[in-house]
Amino acid sequence: MKITSIEVGTYMMPRHVPRGYEGRRWEVLPTVVAHLRTDTGIEGIGHTITLNHEFTRSLATMVGEIGELMIGQDPRRTEQALSKIIYPANWVGPGGLLNIAACAIDIALWDIVGKDLGQPLWRLLGGANDRIRVYDSGSLIGVDVETLQRGAESALKAGYRAMKMRPGGDRHGRIKDTVARVRAIRDVIGYDVDLLYDVNQTWTPSRAIRAGRALEEFELFWIEDPTLMHDVAGQAAVARALDVPICSGEYHYDVPALLKLLEARAVDYLMVDMMRMGGITQFRKVAAMAEAFGVPVASHLIPEVFCHCIAAIPNGLIVEGMPWTQGLFRGLPELADGKLVLTERPGHGLELDPEAVKKHRAG
Repeated sequence: MKITSIEVGTYMMPRHVPRGYEGRRWEVLPTVVAHLRTDTGIEGIGHTITLNHEFTRSLATMVGEIGELMIGQDPRRTEQALSKIIYPANWVGPGGLLNIAACAIDIALWDIVGKDLGQPLWRLLGGANDRIRVYDSGSLIGVDVETLQRGAESALKAGYRAMKMRPGGDRHGRIKDTVARVRAIRDVIGYDVDLLYDVNQTWTPSRAIRAGRALEEFELFWIEDPTLMHDVAGQAAVARALDVPICSGEYHYDVPALLKLLEARAVDYLMVDMMRMGGITQFRKVAAMAEAFGVPVASHLIPEVFCHCIAAIPNGLIVEGMPWTQGLFRGLPELADGKLVLTERPGHGLELDPEAVKKHRAG
């Protein structure tokens, strides 16, 4: 089997904009899709995103150029393909746009492998589970408490049994105000639903410790990215000081950076961004590395594909249910009792929705 051609499409996917976030370019998300074709008739699709609208064309161009490197390659030899993409590219990597673009190609390769073998990705990648926990990551975004509470009610009605909130306007304010926001969400969801808290790197270690101790009564599932991503020692100090689990890793590119978090015992849970890793091939290595440290793994973004990866591994913890890219596809996993039920269709089981393609295509 050989890859014969690649087609790249760019789509501007609409997003819900919470009150207080208007005018921040949240309204649309640039999504780049790679479509690989083979001489056997099997085709694979993969996608990636950018939150930087200024570089949408750059990302699409790089996806296309990497895809051209795959022409004539056997898509089943994923490590060989990766070596052709990642390792020679020392003038434009490692990390950065190279990895983000490579992710779309790597997902498409694994889609082809699954289809060739007649296996869904979750089983092909290890098959630890055929369903996996998921949390709502998009409903509890807003400035005022009333908006957050409505979001929590919406997530509950949708069937989620876990959800994530952010500090909002209290990010640098009084800790008592942060406590009040969390209490307001607990008043809506109770304690049978897990609540996650994402700081997005904005606290110092000392503030993270003070705030974390103040929030301990609310039994948070985790506190995410409490300190700057490169302050591994500071985050390790936070993890030692708190009983609340610490989760981070999404901002890091490539395997060595995540190894530093694990070696420093700076995380209780490792969050992996498949795009920053460069795709499924590299994610598998990170997951095995985390397992050696006894650390569970969570996903970041593109849940429609990442759910296969987290379900497949023995230390898979939970999937981020961020719906940004899901509107582009048919064949999404179903949500049941707070878990994503994975498909038996070969590959990742997704197909581009013709109506969405027509409506949102930008290039």
